[in-house]
Amino acid sequence: MQSFHLVVLGSETPVGQALTELAQAQDISLHAISFKDWNLTDLAATQQKLKELEANFVINCVMASPFGTTAKMAKVLARVCDEQGVGLLQLSNNKVFAGQDGELFKEEDQPFPQSQAGQDVLAVEEAIAACEQHMILRSGWLFSTQGEDDVTRLLALAQQHRQLYLSDNKPLSPTSVEDVAAVLLAMVEQARFTELWGTYHYCSAEPTTLFKLSEVVVAEARQHTALMVDDIYSDASHDMNALFAESAPKLACKKLLYTFGIKPKAWRPALSRIVKSRYMAASS
Repeated sequence: MQSFHLVVLGSETPVGQALTELAQAQDISLHAISFKDWNLTDLAATQQKLKELEANFVINCVMASPFGTTAKMAKVLARVCDEQGVGLLQLSNNKVFAGQDGELFKEEDQPFPQSQAGQDVLAVEEAIAACEQHMILRSGWLFSTQGEDDVTRLLALAQQHRQLYLSDNKPLSPTSVEDVAAVLLAMVEQARFTELWGTYHYCSAEPTTLFKLSEVVVAEARQHTALMVDDIYSDASHDMNALFAESAPKLACKKLLYTFGIKPKAWRPALSRIVKSRYMAASS
């Protein structure tokens, strides 16, 4: 079998950490690089670093934002990978559709984001597409065992308030970073042997709402600690909703299934494991 070396960029992010651990468990040759260790605005430095690593594939786990991957950085990364014949996989998200009408978005649907965050994501995607051997994976609403995300915000509210008031009409597809990491690695492993370049969607099965998700999060947390919250109410107009994403467009994932054979996983088992891990880490 031909040799293969993977570079994980953004190893300090939740997805990057999960991806690194998964690749190491499978004995895949890799370099895990912290985002701050590479100046992706410096073309010559990036060319030299990637050449030294002799990579076959780069997975950039740092999503688009003013403090993450910018369009300028994405242009440099895409150019260097293209010049050196290195495959490039960029993690992206559903913000490219934020503010648009539509129940379910496919990869072929034209993005026209109404938010600045969505415009930043689209600009990074367009820059990455300049690399001939590129793939983009858009995900939805992510949760993990580390850092702050919407699950930790729900847990904090449940520990601080007797009543929660959350929207039951805002669609969500909560997705574990562990599942996203597994998808990224599976995409790269298959792309080694055949051309599968392009844009794909992945999010968990069983779409839900913030209100219904909060009920599950609270039930899971109560198995590990006492909470202040007594009741959770459906209320889309309450200020509590402002703590969470304003828009969560739903993504169609059939292209990923038909191309790679990857089926969406249910989010509840992963959520149970992650809530347990968070409380175990806090008590240790």
